[in-house]
Amino acid sequence: MTRRPNSAPVALLLAFFAAFANTAAAATITVNSSLDTTANDGVCTLREAINSANNNVASGGMANECAAGQAFPTIDAIHFAIPGSTLHTIALASQLPDITGPVTIEGYSQAGSSENTLAVGDNAVLLVEVSAAALPQFTDTFRIAASASGTTVRGLVVSNTKNQAFTVGFSTPADNVVIEGNFIGTDSTGTILTAGVNLNLLRLNGTGNRLGGTTPKSRNLIAGGGGGTVWAGGTGNLIQGNYIGVDASGTLPLQPATATIAIELSPLGAANATKIGGTEAGAGNVLMGTNLGISIGAGVHDTIIQGNYIGIDATGTHALGGNIGITTSNAPTGTIIGGSEPGAGNVISGNNSYGIFLNDGAAGTIIKGNRIGTDATGTRAVSNHGAGIFLFTPSSGSIIGGKDPGEGNTIAFNCSFGIDMWPGYVGWAMLGNSIYSNVNLGISFNHNNAPVANDAGDLDTGSNNQQNHPVITAAPVAAGMVDLAGTFNSLPAKTYRVEFFSGVGCHATGSGEGRNFLGARDLITDVSGNASFGNGLAMFAIPNGHSVFTATATDPDGNTSEFSQCFGIPDLLFHSDFEGACAGYD
Repeated sequence: MTRRPNSAPVALLLAFFAAFANTAAAATITVNSSLDTTANDGVCTLREAINSANNNVASGGMANECAAGQAFPTIDAIHFAIPGSTLHTIALASQLPDITGPVTIEGYSQAGSSENTLAVGDNAVLLVEVSAAALPQFTDTFRIAASASGTTVRGLVVSNTKNQAFTVGFSTPADNVVIEGNFIGTDSTGTILTAGVNLNLLRLNGTGNRLGGTTPKSRNLIAGGGGGTVWAGGTGNLIQGNYIGVDASGTLPLQPATATIAIELSPLGAANATKIGGTEAGAGNVLMGTNLGISIGAGVHDTIIQGNYIGIDATGTHALGGNIGITTSNAPTGTIIGGSEPGAGNVISGNNSYGIFLNDGAAGTIIKGNRIGTDATGTRAVSNHGAGIFLFTPSSGSIIGGKDPGEGNTIAFNCSFGIDMWPGYVGWAMLGNSIYSNVNLGISFNHNNAPVANDAGDLDTGSNNQQNHPVITAAPVAAGMVDLAGTFNSLPAKTYRVEFFSGVGCHATGSGEGRNFLGARDLITDVSGNASFGNGLAMFAIPNGHSVFTATATDPDGNTSEFSQCFGIPDLLFHSDFEGACAGYD
């Protein structure tokens, strides 16, 4: 029998050559004028170049000054070679044509342009400006259609916007669009705000779109807008490495005084698996919204927020301001804020109100590994002027901190509470955190500064069921070790996780915070609801100078108590850091 040759390798080879041929045939369309015309004037304008790429027909009047684009699956390139070495402003007379075929618009092709090379700051030199100053109100600058999925725009100044600078997927979703390395809503220096305040600057509607990136050259500088600077909807969109509401130095706010939101998820409908930042070097955004940093709303699922500086500048040392760092509304689910792996934690500091405000049914929210109210090192004050975290929703599977290394948050130097609970919400587990030097209580059940007293049998209800805290009765220290002893009373025949902390001072009420997490032990209450610890059961190494000890208890349903009364002699060390910062005793 004659054997037939295997046709699979031949088919793969033909497919390869076909793909190569298509790629090789992609057109480069060169813009050589800053005019905004479609006349037979001997030059190729940006407007004409977009038409050529869209229609695959040479454009520019009878002379056909712009080369024809090529058909899909090629991705044409629009480059710039405008005479002169200074900034070239394309003053739009009307909205640009919708981008309807995939194209790469490469502003850095203009001679004299250069990409950002700084890890902190943005030294990009952008010499092509697209200005919407003359357009009517509510007119977009760039609109990218679903048929243009795969488009990339980089290296432009998009200024004086009257509506969206970029609308990605304006009628139906567009996918895999990349917008990187631009100055959007600013001048070419990245220091002057030019954007209008009517709506938002960017809309990402689709799957796998990327705003910014992990390399310095990918950073966008984005400032302005009204309700939201960036809106995102769809699945798997990435927002990484950008300065949003921050100038090119990374150290000064650059937002309108009106109520802006830096990043808003939900106005475009369901948003699933949006990633804001990330664990990779350079993935985190530096962002500030006059009203809100990040807002997560209805229909938003499985958002990941990692590695960002929110309300604090790119150096991680000074406040940018803004009202609230991160907030939720209308029942988003599965939000992860931070993480235990290196680079996952956010710095959420310098806000004029709360660091994080969880509101209105935010189920399954995980908050771990963040620094809230501190600088990037976690050691100095860059205070949020309200609570570090304010809880105005049931937990529904949420947790603050965790049992594993790296999951605890540092929540310190806030001008109000460390964690503030509105009365009545339950199920909030707060584990392994370092909570200290906040002006008010480290954990407050009732949105006030009066610690909740234990009650016999722990039968009361309210925030976290008013879970009783342990009572420390002895804390002998020898050779750098403390042997804590005490009692605990709650519901009978249940297992409670008791966490122990050390510090240097105590709140004026006598109720503690917990600067240094020492460790945890499980206690099982007897039939009367009693348990005890001591005789080496709760023995821990302590840092030098720590002389005050506290504890919390968490029931099997995830209800964590307030901190216990302090035991020990306070050092009374008072922390005074940056001007305008708040600091209390441990």
